[in-house]
Amino acid sequence: MSLISILTPYRNASTYIRETALSILAQTHTDWEWILVNDHSSENELEVLADLLDDPRIVLLENKGEGIIDALCTAFAHADGEYITRMDADDVMPDFKLTRMLSLLQKGGAAIVTGKVNYFSHIDSISTGYLSYEKWLNERVDQQDFYMQIYRECSLASGNWMMRKSDLENCGGFVDLNYPEDYDLMFRWYEAGYAIKGLDLVTHLWRDHDLRTSKTSAHYQQKAFFSLKINRFVALDWNSQQQLIVNGTGQKGRLTAKLLIGKNVPFIWVSHEPEKFLTGIFGHPLVGLNELPNCDQAQILNTTMLAEEVLLELYQGKVDKSRIFVL
Repeated sequence: MSLISILTPYRNASTYIRETALSILAQTHTDWEWILVNDHSSENELEVLADLLDDPRIVLLENKGEGIIDALCTAFAHADGEYITRMDADDVMPDFKLTRMLSLLQKGGAAIVTGKVNYFSHIDSISTGYLSYEKWLNERVDQQDFYMQIYRECSLASGNWMMRKSDLENCGGFVDLNYPEDYDLMFRWYEAGYAIKGLDLVTHLWRDHDLRTSKTSAHYQQKAFFSLKINRFVALDWNSQQQLIVNGTGQKGRLTAKLLIGKNVPFIWVSHEPEKFLTGIFGHPLVGLNELPNCDQAQILNTTMLAEEVLLELYQGKVDKSRIFVL
């Protein structure tokens, strides 16, 4: 039995998985098992790892289901560790990662620990979008506010957390997650009230390349993220006794409105240029700020780039900052 179980689904990862393996083997904490689950890969990753596989800490499994969620369920069912972490097959661990995360967890006060991330690529330059996301993720560590903007983005990287196996079991593990699975898992932690702490260290080197699943699969495109976040908002934070306002009519605003309409959730849709939408959108009317009824108890789904302070000024103090959810 190992102290830490590292869960790694893989598919067509032969180009990068050896570097991932070497970073795990180089960990200063050595009491771990690495559970590799083959998710129907068409490549021969084990040939790339052949000289490393005599290490008894490496466990090889086949995914009897399909996709990352089923592969994670398979890995978790075989995990013996008291602590669980996930690792993608194309990323890299700094050699202190397991040691530092475990140390923070064992100090208590948090159910999940994470750290900062650094995107890297040996092929292309990192896009401005990914660099912005890296900066935003690392700001969450600096501010220790992982849940404050949970409806905006997933505020920690999929391969950059550690928690007790018992806590993961108690919130349902990976069973019945929806894609994007790392985001849905974070909503489970949020619902369970699990505290998250972040290390002021780069604990995950996140590889960017064109064949990343997040770039090639529909499971990780904007529509999937919005479907998940609106479903979770309605289940976890929507107060049906309060007015719900959707602020903005751009792509995010329209995705939000369409999903709410599909769920029969009533809302007021605010446009800052209502004269452009006299007949509404999707059959739903739009109003301007000056047409809003008394909304001091309203919840706002903000789908624009406006900062909360600007939004509050536009709404002239009619809403409470704690009821603004940034999408």
